[in-house]
Amino acid sequence: MNIYLRRLENLRRLLDKVKCDAFLINHPANLSYYTGYSGDSAYLLLSPDRSCFFTDGRYTTQAASEIPESVELIEITSFNSLCQHLNTFHDINRVGVDERKLSAESWLKLSQLLKGGEPLVAVAETLCQPRRYKDENEIYLLRRAVAIAEEALQKSLSLLRPGTSERDLAAEIEYQIRRAGGEKAAFPLIVASGPRSAMPHGVASDRFINPGDLVTIDFGACYQGYHSDQTCTFFLEEPGPESKKVYEALYQAQRNGFNAVKNGITTRELDRLVRDVLTESGLGHSFSHGTGHGIGLEIHEAPSISPHGPDEILQPGMVFTIEPGCYFPGRWGIRIEDMVYLTPQGAEKLTTIDKSLAKMIIA
Repeated sequence: MNIYLRRLENLRRLLDKVKCDAFLINHPANLSYYTGYSGDSAYLLLSPDRSCFFTDGRYTTQAASEIPESVELIEITSFNSLCQHLNTFHDINRVGVDERKLSAESWLKLSQLLKGGEPLVAVAETLCQPRRYKDENEIYLLRRAVAIAEEALQKSLSLLRPGTSERDLAAEIEYQIRRAGGEKAAFPLIVASGPRSAMPHGVASDRFINPGDLVTIDFGACYQGYHSDQTCTFFLEEPGPESKKVYEALYQAQRNGFNAVKNGITTRELDRLVRDVLTESGLGHSFSHGTGHGIGLEIHEAPSISPHGPDEILQPGMVFTIEPGCYFPGRWGIRIEDMVYLTPQGAEKLTTIDKSLAKMIIA
């Protein structure tokens, strides 16, 4: 069976669980996961006996070439047109929608224009749930995204020197990602040097790299819709005692987390095991974000490895980052990030760059 038809059948079985007659999907990542569609402005209606894909004339040719042949392709001209089509499905009253991606305006229109009077049902978590567990092909695509990004970084390191602007270095990495076969950078690349490295999301600026700077590079590639994500912090001279201590603590914290990854550990427990190393080193106050996040068709997806939010059990098939960081505003910051794949046998790093301190010194 086609992989997308199998995913649709598995999703169809969840209709009863959430007491819905149909799902209406408009989240681009979910459309890609369930149908293979890579375009924009589309909706998938999934009921017990029908799969209908709605898009406008700009995308019908593309959709016809990407979605399974057994999925009915219907051209629409507007959101009102979509609602009119939905009203021809006489057995559909309760519709499950993605409350995270359907705008408030569309929610209200859909509620008003659908006959039957039943409320819409928020089912974003249900629609995304299967994506937590990557299959063999998804792991292959993630490995390719990692390899492309790492090749791009290696070919760009000659620019990691005083006098280069952060923006130029980021542009070179993105150029090399495309040359290596990536569709694009996985996100706006972070190149943060000197005091700007204290900003966890310090996207590349016009600042010129200076002698002796720490330079944090958070980079990734997108390959056939799948994303990679990792962070290296480089030193342009031998680190002093303080930055060396912080780097070694972060390296140990990350290693502690990686060694603890196993089937059955919870997200909060994993976060605690990483965070405790930094707390014991007197650095807990400088670690201001979660330990990691899931990654796949989106750069940030479930599970969230954090002291906040749902405490979820990690299970085989999940792919996520472990990325402790310490930040000292006005001075510098350091983050170390790798992607981890939880297999039935244990944890495997998908990213391959050696982030031991000696490898991060560019002298």
